[in-house]
This record gives sequence, C-alpha cells and structure tokens, in this order.
Amino acid sequence: MADRPLLILPSPGAPLPRQKRGSGGGDRVRGPGIPRQAVRLDHRFDKVQRLFEERKMRLREESHDLIPEEVVVLELRGSVEDFARVVEKVEGLEWLSELGRSEVDPDEDFREVDEEGTELEKELSSRLFVVSSNQDGLRRLLSLWAQWKRGERFRRGLGKWPHVFERLFDVRRWGVEDRLRETGVLEDWQARLSHGADRVPCEIELWFRRGPEQRQRAQQRTEDLVRRSGGRVHGSAVIEEIGYHAALAELPAGMVQAVHDKAGRDIELIQCEHIQFFRASGQMVALPPETGAEQPESGPVAGRGGPPPQEDAVVAVLDGLPLQGHDLLKDRLRVDDPDGWERNYPASDRLHGTAMASLIVHGDLDAAEPPLRRKLYVRPIMRPVSRGWVGGEAVPDDVLVVDLIQRAVRRLFDGEGAEPPAAPTVRVVNLSIGIRDRPFDQALSPLARLLDWLARKYLVLFVVSAGNHFTGLSLPKCTGDLGNVPAGALQHDLIRAVAEDARSRRLLSPAEAINALTVAATHEDRSGAFLPPRYRDPYKDSGLPSPINAVGAGFRRAVKPEVLAAGGRVPVKEADATLGAGSIEVEPYRGVLAPGLSVAAPGVPGATSGTTRGRGTSNGAALTSRAAASLDDVLEDLRTGPDGQMIDGVPRAVWIKALLAHGASWGDAGATIGSTFRDESARRRKQRVTDLLGYGAFDIERVKACTERRVTVVGGATVREDEKRTHRIPVPAALRGTLCARRLVVTLAWISPINPKDQRWRRAHVYFSVPDENDNHFLHVKRTDYDRNAVRRGTLQHEVSTASKPVTWVGDRDLDIEVSCRADAGSLEEEVPYALVVTLEVGEGLFAANLYDEVHARLQAARPRVPIQPTGP
Repeated sequence: MADRPLLILPSPGAPLPRQKRGSGGGDRVRGPGIPRQAVRLDHRFDKVQRLFEERKMRLREESHDLIPEEVVVLELRGSVEDFARVVEKVEGLEWLSELGRSEVDPDEDFREVDEEGTELEKELSSRLFVVSSNQDGLRRLLSLWAQWKRGERFRRGLGKWPHVFERLFDVRRWGVEDRLRETGVLEDWQARLSHGADRVPCEIELWFRRGPEQRQRAQQRTEDLVRRSGGRVHGSAVIEEIGYHAALAELPAGMVQAVHDKAGRDIELIQCEHIQFFRASGQMVALPPETGAEQPESGPVAGRGGPPPQEDAVVAVLDGLPLQGHDLLKDRLRVDDPDGWERNYPASDRLHGTAMASLIVHGDLDAAEPPLRRKLYVRPIMRPVSRGWVGGEAVPDDVLVVDLIQRAVRRLFDGEGAEPPAAPTVRVVNLSIGIRDRPFDQALSPLARLLDWLARKYLVLFVVSAGNHFTGLSLPKCTGDLGNVPAGALQHDLIRAVAEDARSRRLLSPAEAINALTVAATHEDRSGAFLPPRYRDPYKDSGLPSPINAVGAGFRRAVKPEVLAAGGRVPVKEADATLGAGSIEVEPYRGVLAPGLSVAAPGVPGATSGTTRGRGTSNGAALTSRAAASLDDVLEDLRTGPDGQMIDGVPRAVWIKALLAHGASWGDAGATIGSTFRDESARRRKQRVTDLLGYGAFDIERVKACTERRVTVVGGATVREDEKRTHRIPVPAALRGTLCARRLVVTLAWISPINPKDQRWRRAHVYFSVPDENDNHFLHVKRTDYDRNAVRRGTLQHEVSTASKPVTWVGDRDLDIEVSCRADAGSLEEEVPYALVVTLEVGEGLFAANLYDEVHARLQAARPRVPIQPTGP
C-alpha cells in the first residue's frame, strides 16, 4: 500500500428526500398556427393515408392473413415531453423510436420565443418520432388532426396532442431512402459487386415490436420476402431488454445491383414496413497498417517477464486473436475460443489482437513498465478477411455482431450451456474496435444499447475506443509548401479543421453508450524525434488530441469521449493531389515505423519477438484498461485496510470508472484549443474544447495515492429515486487565512438501468451538488472547466474548481457534497450504487501544513468508536 493511500469517507448515513427543482418549462417553440399548419400538412396526411390504402390492397391480393400496418414519421420542431406516452394513448399506434435530433435554423413558420413572447434568433431542435400504425390507429390520428384544426378541446389523456400538431413540421411514411441512406450498406454492396460477388450479405434490422406475436409476424414476412427475392436468411436475434430484432441475410447480386442503381427501389423487400434499416455486415473492422516498402521493427524484448501473473483476470478484451506464443505474451493470456476460430487464423494476421494485448499487459514498450499482475482474458470476435477491396481483421459476415458480443459477455459471467462462467472476476471489458459505417447520429446504435444493458446487468465497465478517422483534412489558410508553414500556424489550422469537420468525424458505434467509458487518443508517445520522409508533426505543443480522433458529444449531448490516453503521434504529409494548389490538404501517417506506441507484433514467419508501431484511439482504450487493472489493485488494498467495508458496498467497476475520470483534466491543452477559437463566444469555446478533449487526459498516478498537499477521499453508497445522501469532507483549519492556490476536483460515477421503451433511455440520473450554505463561500472555488449542464447528461459527472485568494472561517469546517437521484426515463424502482471521489489540493503559496495528515486525523475523529467489550468475568 502507498505511504499516503486514498482515504475512505464515513458512511453518508440514512438517505433523505432530495430537493426537487422545477423542470425549467422546456422550450418555447411557436408554430405557425392552425390555418397555416392545415395548408402545410393536409396533403401530407392525405398522402400517408393513400399509401396505406394502396399497401392494404396489395397485401389483400397477396394474402388474406396479413394485417396491414404502416410506419409513420412525425418530424417535430422542439420537444414534446414523454412523446412515447403521448402516442400510446391512441389505440392502434405504437411508439417505435426517436431517431433524429439535430439543430435547424428558425424560419417563418417555427421560432423559439422568450417568456414575453419575443421571437429569438435561436436554433431549434428537429426530432423524428417514429410510430407504427394499423388501420384503426391511422384513422384515430387523422381524427385527432381534424379535431385540432377545428379548435376543439381534447379529452383527458390526449391533452398533449395539440402540442404535437403545433410543432409538427412534417408527416410521412418511413420509406426506402430511410432504410438505405447513411447506413453504409449501398457503399458496401457496390464494393462487393465490383469485385464479382454473386451473393451479398447484409444485416436487416427490424422495428422492435412489443409483442412476441408481432415480432414473429415481422420475422416471417421478412424471411418470405428474402426467399422470394432469391436470397436466404442465415439467422436472427432478438434481445428484448434493448429493443433489438435483426436478421442476417444473403441477397442475390442482381437484386442488390438493381437497388443500388435505384431501379429496384420498388422491390417489396426494400419497401417492407417491418424493416428499419439495411446495414452492411462485418463492419467491425481493424484495418492493417499501410506498410508499402516499410518493414515492422523487430528486436529483443527480454527483461519484460516479471513475476508470473495471477490466474483471476480483471480485464477481458474482445478483439482479434493475439499471438499467444509471442515472447511478451507467453503465459500472460487466457485465450477463450469457443468458436474454434484459431484453426483458420494465420499467425501473420494476428495484428490487432496482439497489439491490444501487448498494450494492456505491458503498456507502451518504450515506457518499460512492469507487466500486468493478472492474466488477461481474451475472446476473439474477429477473423482475418480478404474481400478484394479491403483486408484486415473483422467480425465475420455470417455473424450478427450484437448477438456475438452478447454471447461473449454472457459467457464471462453466466457460462454457456453446461459450462461454468468463463471469467467471473472480470471488472473491465476492453472493446478497442468500432463499427466504421455506424457513426453516431443522435440515436443510440444497437451495439451501444447492448453495452448499456450488459453493463448494468453484470455491473461491469466497458472501456470503448471512440473511433479513428484517417480521412484527409483541408487547411484553406495554409498555402505553399507544407514544409514551410510555421509550426504555430499548422497547429492552429489543423485544430480548427478537425473541429469544423466534426460532422464527418463522429463517434463510431458503440462509443456513444452511456454506461461505457469512451476513450480518445492524445498525440503522444515515447518514440523520439524520428519522422518518416515528407511528414511533419502537426503540433508544436504537447497534450493535444490526436488529429484522427472521433469527436463530438454523445447521446443527449453528454460529454464524449470522457477521457483521453496516449495513442501515438500521427504525423501528416501534404496530399499528392494538392501539391502546388492554393490551399493544403494533409493526410495522416498509417505506416509501421515511428512515431507511435511500441507494441508486440507477429513479425517475420517463425519470429516471436516482433514489434511494430501503432496510433489511434484503440491504443488509448487499451492503455486505459491497463490503468483500470492497476486501480483495481489500489481498491483491493483499500478494501483490506481500515474502513474497507465501504469498497465492497459499491461494484468494483463503478469505483474504477470514477477513479479513471477523476484523474482527467484539460491541462494546457484546454487553453491551447480555447485560444484557437478566441474569435467565438466563451460558451462556444468551452463547447469546442469539450468536443475535442472530453474531461481531458487522465493521470493515473494522481489517483493511486495522495501527497502532503493533495488528499483524495472516496465514498460510495446506493441511492433510490428522489433520495439524497450527504458526504462530509473535512477541510483543515490550516487553510484559514492562507494565500495559496486551491484545486477541488469532484467525480461521481454510476451505471444506470436503461428503459428501451422511453426515448430518454437512462432511467437513473444521479448527480452531486454542494448545498447553498457552503457553495463556494468558504473555499472561494469556482468551476473552471466543462459546461455544468453537459457534465450531468451521462453517467459520469466530473468537475474541477480552483481559487487562489485567502479564505477565512471560524472553527472546523466541512465541505458537504450531496448525491441525489431522480428518475429520468420512466419509473426507477431499484437502488443505484455510485462512487464519489473528491480531491482537495493546495499549491506552494504560504501553506506550510500537512494537508493529508490533517484530513486523515479529522476523518478518524469523526468515525464512531466501537466500545471495547470486556473479556473476563
């Protein structure tokens, strides 16, 4: 144990009712009024009705047993609270999904107004609400529309429908373009067809219906249409807990070509009302590096052995199959391959899994750190692929990735068939690969939903990479030769280019999962100053985010990625196509030479000591999982020490999640990025920095132990809906009247239950606050980083406050931090465990006391003393 270990707070005591605050009234969107809405939308309702009648006639000709249904999209400006409940009040309508949520400019019909009714030049949210309607449901929807146009009052239970119609921008049928657009399937189909494929695999994602009979009808209808088109269905999966239903199909090349050319958009399968999306299969891919004439490094790796690892795994990695016989990995992995993929997995193809295992076990080899104390559990979920246009490792075409990962995680904790759990001691699951054709677009992907549910079911932390974007960047203000652009100008313009290209650099599924810890990369490694020919380092300052990171907010604009870790430096070169042009476009380096993190690699045939270089968010996620394992050791030491029973009261994964984020900060990178956008408002600058840095790069050493001037305390408990728990942190009297810098960091983590029937998804909103009576007034600290609203939108609240002016108070003081819970998406009937981590730190200044010892003594004095029982007669 460290000389100054983390301190454990006393129990927060019995819960109290939380203080409820008003909801703020929501937005104030003013629509165009009844006459204008009638002009705008009457013909749209008529079209939906006409298409429904046409479909009913076709189905009647085809089969008398089919029940006609239609999927209708209601696009609203602004929001309507509890829209799903609004829909369910109408018999025959079923809420299916909320899909789009983007910002649009106000127009002559829709604007937001202030409390006095003055129109604001403010962007409005645009949302797509999708419902399923049978004939009765459509008739009732049309009746409600007519009733609203007549200005009649709505009966009890339907009172929110006028708000829907006031804000209704469009109404239409879910169509072919919705099923194909922006899913990556058309591009995948074209690539396969151009390489001579006669049959093309795809994933068919169905609308999830509440009733099993409805799901069975949808499945049967889809399979029939696939067979009639000349294809076949290989399998399907239903995961009711996350509202997921999909089939894996193979379609004939002729039909796929017709659809791609838009000549086959009237094919019944493509128009099937039960189908939400057609998606490309096998798109969870780890692409190999571009080697060209370069050869990977290979050298001695002796001296990395360390003591034999303990058998009980803390970290599991789902990835490609690693090279188990590599000198760096031998006897340090526990590979579980129930599908038998190793037989057809050549050693030379075991690139990504070997690299990730190497990083988790050893870290960056250039850092020469001790190896992991526990064995690493590895489950291969990728195999080598060669499709003519792309190689590498990928989830196979004949597997539904959501189903595969569900089975892999269940196997860890529940076992499979008659087999016992494979690794029940795992606290962290590393997933350093993403689905490249599923960038986050407001709605949670099926895989993100799966991770959220599995995290809660098994109380495990998923560490997920944000995703990489190796596409080029245009630097319009840089002209001439890239080699002559000043370092400061290149850094400034590249940061702006990444931020302004955020729409094309979104998180890759499942990075948006709310219960996962999502990791991006910093532009850092220990490889030295070498750069490949023609390449330049894009940054002159350290600690900045990698230029290939996925960027942007997560679900409901939560902070994502939450943390950054070293991912390797990514130099850039001028694209050949722009040489001599007026502006410069740069391309990132993807080779196997330095710079980059040093990792184990297959090397030449027969070699077992090969190494190579890698860059990207996969590396950052792997290093974060390695840090998580070391934090588990810290927690184990605390658990066996004084007051350690509190550690067992909160799932270990929740503690690890809180501690990882607690060590994060913007550092100098925040100021550098902020100055890049000095021409924008302060609020917009903060949003820019958050999009690129999240909570910042984490420093694991800051949370493993304390110092004389930095004390970290941990507390945890469970909380229910509308309860609060108060944690009391003693503040040393020696701080009174001193002139010194002070830094207060508070982090709260939990794993939320989820509600697939509510578009808000997160059932539990847990948050901390400082009561008004001691908020900032005796420590005089003020929030310096992050938006106070953004930090409460996920499952990880992290805030940093600083001050430097003198503080004065009388007597001993405590900083009270309240942890409260409210229901966010439907009812919340279960307890929610949480972990709270608080650090108080002082600079040099005039403060001469031992901060750690004073807090430790105060905590010891505050603990209830157990009377000594007599031992004799």
